[in-house]
Amino acid sequence: MRVYQLDKDYALLRKKAWPSAFRFALLFIGILWAVFFLDILFPFIDFKNYGIHPRRVSGLMGIISTVFLHGSLSHIISNTLPLLLAITALFGNYQKTAKRVLVFSMLLTGFMVWSFARSANHIGASGLLYCLLTYIFISGFIKRDMQSIGISIVIAFLYGSLLFGVIPDKVDVSWESHLFGILVGVFLAWLYKDSDKPVYKNWDDEEE
Repeated sequence: MRVYQLDKDYALLRKKAWPSAFRFALLFIGILWAVFFLDILFPFIDFKNYGIHPRRVSGLMGIISTVFLHGSLSHIISNTLPLLLAITALFGNYQKTAKRVLVFSMLLTGFMVWSFARSANHIGASGLLYCLLTYIFISGFIKRDMQSIGISIVIAFLYGSLLFGVIPDKVDVSWESHLFGILVGVFLAWLYKDSDKPVYKNWDDEEE
C-alpha cells in the first residue's frame, strides 16, 4: 500500500507559508479585539447594534460587520483560539484559495443568516468559525491531504463539542449562524475540491 506523502518541494513551500498564515490570523484576531475595546471605550456608538438583523435592509451591513462584533468578554475569548487555529490552517494549507474561502465564508454565512434566521440581532464570529472548521475538516478528506486530515482530527478532538452549537437551546446564542456556517463550509469544500490540491511524491519514480 502506498502512502500519500507530500512532494518534497511542495512540502517545503507549504511549510514556508505557515509563518505568514499565522501572522495574518493574528492580524485578523487583533482587529476583532480592537473593535471589542472600541465598543467598551465608546459605548454611545453601540457597535453591537450593527449586527445582522434578518430581512431588514438596514441589517444587510451586518453581513460583513457581524464577524467583528461580540457581546461580552467570554464571547470573544471563546472564539479567539479556535479562530486563530482555523485561519492559520486555512492559509497555511490552501494558499491559492484561502482568501476566497475566507471572504465567501463571511458573505454566504451572513447572507443566509440575514435571509432565514429568526428576528434578532446576530453578532459574533461563530458563523465564520464553524464554516472554516467544517471546510478544513471536509477538504482534508476530499483531497486526501494528510496534513489537513491531521489538523481535522485535532480540531474534532478539541472542538467537537461545537456541534452542539446548532441546537436552539439558548435564546442569546445565534445557533442559526452555527448551522449555516457548517452548511456553507460543506458547500465551499465541494466547490474547491479540485483546487489547491496537494502535490504528492511520485513513488513510480522512486521505484525506477
